[in-house]
Amino acid sequence: MMDAPRSLATIVKSSRVVVLLGAGGVGKTTSSIVMALLGARMGRKVALLSIDPAKRLAAALGIPLGNQLRRIELPAQWGGAAGGSVDAAMLDQKAVFDSMVQRHAPSEAVAAKILAHQVYQAVSSNLSGPLEYMALAKLQELVDDHRYDMIVLDTPPDTQALDFLARPNMLAGFTDNMVMTWLLKPFILASRFGLGKLFSASEKLMGGIAKVTGVHALQSFGEFLVLMQEVIAGLNIAGERIVSMLHQKDTRFMLVTVPNGAAVRSAMSLLTQLEALGYGAELLLFNKCLPVDVAGELEASDEGASPELARLRRRAAGEVRLIAKLTAAATGGPMTPHLLRLADEEQEIGSLAALQILVDKIAVQ
Repeated sequence: MMDAPRSLATIVKSSRVVVLLGAGGVGKTTSSIVMALLGARMGRKVALLSIDPAKRLAAALGIPLGNQLRRIELPAQWGGAAGGSVDAAMLDQKAVFDSMVQRHAPSEAVAAKILAHQVYQAVSSNLSGPLEYMALAKLQELVDDHRYDMIVLDTPPDTQALDFLARPNMLAGFTDNMVMTWLLKPFILASRFGLGKLFSASEKLMGGIAKVTGVHALQSFGEFLVLMQEVIAGLNIAGERIVSMLHQKDTRFMLVTVPNGAAVRSAMSLLTQLEALGYGAELLLFNKCLPVDVAGELEASDEGASPELARLRRRAAGEVRLIAKLTAAATGGPMTPHLLRLADEEQEIGSLAALQILVDKIAVQ
């Protein structure tokens, strides 16, 4: 049986994690900050992790966002009086990877060797698609931090977000892959008996590969794999925990879009794939809409109006159609979503006061 729609206040009060999804350019980062501020206004201690925050928003928050969480200074009536707060950070993929190595390595000495290793230095900076996976790793770290009772995650645009939802364990299956096991085995043996005996003990096995890659490069890669064994095992376990956390009832997904054809098609695709992964969007946020009262006046206006008024009427009708289309698709999923609309603001978001106006608007919906 489908869940009945709940109020935004109920959703925010009961959410441990809110994950925002959407295409680029739909106001997702702004929306993540608004949700975090709303949580603080309701007395919650919020951690906000943004993947690619706009510089103007960082300026509006009054802090230079970096990898370390930093407190946003809020007026007392926004959160201080109710005990709420927001700490914000911008994801630094290498810093997160480094912390994961330090967490899962068997000792500080091994962690130091890994961090200094030339293979790790190349991998940690250039690993394909690391941003999405590091975001989830950081999210898990924040969930484990009991200083926060609500975490808001602003994700990468569009399908990249689904990549890390579909495959949250970056190294899943790495050590089970037959080729990698074949490569790793002689180095594991060498770690037990000494690297000096590696090539004499495994000459036939490694000889062909060494001719292609070079002995020094192969030995360096092998040393790296030996050092990383326990870290990889730890990452696999962390990936399983992330999957479990994402499926908890207090983890909510918010789909952010704007009422134009391309953005709604993208949102429809995201919604379909999200539901295929066993998740559902509990919040739908349409940014850059016509104000509701203006849309109502346009609908009631005379058909024979000016060309400008006719254009606005078409826009209003198109917005209604697109919002209804996406809402109907989302309602067909595992839950009935809460619909939010924000008008197309003429002013730039350049201050906390402007952000608070958006918080006030979204709070009453």
